[in-house]
Amino acid sequence: MTDEFNDDMITNVIDPLILEIYLYKNNYKDRILISELKEKAHLVKLDSDISNSFFVRVEDVISVLNTTFRKDIRGFESLTGKSLSDNVTSIYFIDNMIKEFGTLKYFKINVSNSEVYSRINKDSIYFDFRIVHSRINFPSFCTEEFLEKCQEIFQKIEVWKRDIFDKSPYFEISSQDLIDRLVKYIHTLEDEEEVAYVDNILLALGSKIEKDNPILLVIVEN
Repeated sequence: MTDEFNDDMITNVIDPLILEIYLYKNNYKDRILISELKEKAHLVKLDSDISNSFFVRVEDVISVLNTTFRKDIRGFESLTGKSLSDNVTSIYFIDNMIKEFGTLKYFKINVSNSEVYSRINKDSIYFDFRIVHSRINFPSFCTEEFLEKCQEIFQKIEVWKRDIFDKSPYFEISSQDLIDRLVKYIHTLEDEEEVAYVDNILLALGSKIEKDNPILLVIVEN
């Protein structure tokens, strides 16, 4: 049995800012984590019918992990293979998310009262999460030529302006809207080189972004 976040690809140019996760009151470790966060962290509750949902800052989660769950995290470091799979908890995955996603600012936590749940999927320990908000910084990974083409394409699909009087180095958009515009645009093209540029933008977004449909902060200029 192996462990994993999920099956969807997050490309190395995607910088998640807010992740949504589920914790279960009927799971012992989850219940302790929920209680510690409610007692020690600054929570931002949602004005909705979902009273068991709240946002919490990553630094507050780190503080709770380093105090209440320090022994658990050290224990995971010495486990491999089946031993890790048999003993892994949500603490392991949350700690690894924080380490992997250096730009992460908030968790949106949904507390479930369900008595029936499983984190095992296809013989793997599976911790599902959703990207709510993410950044993608094109100047940080593009060549100058590719960046210029990206800027041209974003202007053509009307998500970014290069007007001296109305200009920003970034734009915000739902990922599904951006993907839909790119796909619609690509169907109008006959130039194979231009098609390749649009394909590369779509590849940079990756399948996880397409599935989760987060709000994207797209940086297009330094």
